[in-house]
Amino acid sequence: STEAPALGGASVMVGDRVVGTVTSGDWGHRVGMNLAYAFVDVDMPDAVEVDVLGQRVAAQVIPPSPYDPEFSRMRS
Repeated sequence: STEAPALGGASVMVGDRVVGTVTSGDWGHRVGMNLAYAFVDVDMPDAVEVDVLGQRVAAQVIPPSPYDPEFSRMRS
């Protein structure tokens, strides 16, 4: 998402159920997306929503790091 980043304490939601809490979030300059670290249940779906400034924003759970160690995104 290119919305404002999620802040610590924001809720991670699936439907009307809170399934996690954001610990920190900010814009990932190297990966070109907002990133948020959150405590979530391992067995939850990958598609979630995060409370960003009072608005629910679609988010994707990505277990591996989105970091690009070969810098291929920067060179394209």
